[in-house]
Amino acid sequence: MSTMTKDARRSALVLAFGLMLLHMPSGLPAPLYPVYQATLGITAATVSMLFATYVLGTLAGLVIMPRVVHHRYVLVWACALSIVADVLFLYANGAFSLFAGHFTQGVVLGVFTGAVPVLLAQLDLSNVNKTVGRFTTSANAVGLAAGPLWSGLLLEFAPWKGQLVWVVQIVATLAVMPFMRVPAGLGAGAGEQASIGAVVKSMLAGVPGRIALLTGFCAFASGGLLASLGSVVLESIVGVRSGGVQGFLVALCFILSAIFGAVHLKRSDLGVTGFGLVFNAIGSLALVGAVVFSNIWFMVAAAVLCGIGQGFGLQGATQLVAVHADDASRGKAISLFFIWCYLGTTIASFGVGGVITLVGLGAAFNGFAALVAVLSLFGLLWGRSR
Repeated sequence: MSTMTKDARRSALVLAFGLMLLHMPSGLPAPLYPVYQATLGITAATVSMLFATYVLGTLAGLVIMPRVVHHRYVLVWACALSIVADVLFLYANGAFSLFAGHFTQGVVLGVFTGAVPVLLAQLDLSNVNKTVGRFTTSANAVGLAAGPLWSGLLLEFAPWKGQLVWVVQIVATLAVMPFMRVPAGLGAGAGEQASIGAVVKSMLAGVPGRIALLTGFCAFASGGLLASLGSVVLESIVGVRSGGVQGFLVALCFILSAIFGAVHLKRSDLGVTGFGLVFNAIGSLALVGAVVFSNIWFMVAAAVLCGIGQGFGLQGATQLVAVHADDASRGKAISLFFIWCYLGTTIASFGVGGVITLVGLGAAFNGFAALVAVLSLFGLLWGRSR
């Protein structure tokens, strides 16, 4: 293996690991939400709004990403900002600290989510059998999976319940900060030339681009619904009060997303998105069944199916957007793609949270899950009709 190939592989692994680590705080609070409800007096609607605040921060990070991606130390500063957010969670004594922590972590994730695939796309990975979409999807999903699983286990079996997990996260982030410098030569001129209007027009040109956007939206919507309200539904409706079990079921979706996001299918990118839409539609219907029948096995099935759907769906959609964009528009195309995807999570948290007080947790949760199922089926039929 040549020195250039070794350097590319090393840089890609470091960037992907950073993306994984900084995705963990998005899921870490999931098993802790019932604890926050009991100790801080927050409601299920507030829990949903907390996750929505995280998403708003992510959108803000994605918006500023194209302007900062060319700075060598941008990811180092993002790690420092993540530690600030961890401290807010560690010493949270009310809803304000939780809102501030969620928003700050969201900004960090937005910068990482947009910057890392742009930087990976500039590396020559052809000799290491890795592609931009598979790297990005797997790194994202591994972090999303590890967060609630690790948090739930510590909540169940370790001391400092609700706090130790943030101490571990701070130590881990401090350990990787020195390695988060952007490799020399990467990031310069990463997608600043193209106008937003031109990038949007290019992304919407043709059915495949539109289906990629719909697939990303649905994948993030089902995952966002599980991450924001899955633990609350398990405790309040299904009757599962173990933090470890709650964390595992939320994590299961993202574990499978990581696995199937890295599975290479001998199909076109559009065909892979079709696989994702099928699994996501069935998984969203299983979410409905979990509430209707108050049955944990429906929730297990939903986590499995939505995870597989998210993995395949994001793999295909990310490939379509990131790999097929030219150098002049790749940064903005990826940023806009993930902004659009996070709208699914925003609606899952803000939208569902906004109607919980009107129709109840179960009806709000099921209504959105059914909507995601319908949109997924529509995208599948749309792709087959072209």
